[in-house]
Amino acid sequence: MKLPVRCLLPAIAALGLTLPAAAAPAMWEIRDGDSAIWLFGSFHLLPDGMTWRTERFDSVLKDADKIVFETDIGPMAMAEVGAAAFARGVYVDGTLLTDVIDDELEARLRAHAAAIELPLGPVLAMRPWMATNVITVAALAAEGFSEQGVEFALQPELAAERVAFLETGDQQINVLASAPEDEQIAMLASTLDQLDQLPKLMDKMLSSWADGTPERLSKMFLMEMGGFEEAFVERLIYARNRNWIAPLEGMLADNQENLVVVGAGHLIGEGSVLDLLEKAGYAIERIQ
Repeated sequence: MKLPVRCLLPAIAALGLTLPAAAAPAMWEIRDGDSAIWLFGSFHLLPDGMTWRTERFDSVLKDADKIVFETDIGPMAMAEVGAAAFARGVYVDGTLLTDVIDDELEARLRAHAAAIELPLGPVLAMRPWMATNVITVAALAAEGFSEQGVEFALQPELAAERVAFLETGDQQINVLASAPEDEQIAMLASTLDQLDQLPKLMDKMLSSWADGTPERLSKMFLMEMGGFEEAFVERLIYARNRNWIAPLEGMLADNQENLVVVGAGHLIGEGSVLDLLEKAGYAIERIQ
């Protein structure tokens, strides 16, 4: 899932990023006898112009039968997802966001929106999950990040017959939109709690991703998710990890040699895709 300026140097200056000279995000090979797939952990939001592709990655990309992403982020698909998100993320009965959150959270929301010059009017018509998404993306955009992450860089250059997906856009929206209101409010509150520290957190997470140290990324990822309701994190991360195992095993059983690109948070720690595949008996080798 995507939780969120025109050149890299201003973005680095604004964020204080300490990126490695030669980025090499982690990539793994999963083997099942005579077949293999590759798993690459992506970063959905990146500073414009950041170089992250390596010769090894491009070689795997070139040789893979298919490139498998979480979901389709092509223009047509994104237009459909945007319409569906709007339909499920905006109140249509006259309710306002301020009717479902308390005064203290409202005050913090107003203060943060003003700080990043985000017009609050449209946000007040949104359900908490959608308001959280909007304010997060706006805050990251103010710090030099765009939604032009790994997937946006790769999908346009690939022939349609080489691309496949693990989920639909509707399935991804449902993870957020189906959350009970109290979980959505907790997500909004936790996000506002972290908003001032977002540049520093993104600095550390991006550096850990780029220099291929997923063990450090894991610790920061767990810290970031710490304020969210446990049930929400289960749906957002762990249930989806489990849902992806069957199609991944199917690729291996069919002797497909695919490159699978999913958010880096799905490939770190206990309950991750890699952890589940290892427990299922597959041989896993870190190749980058």
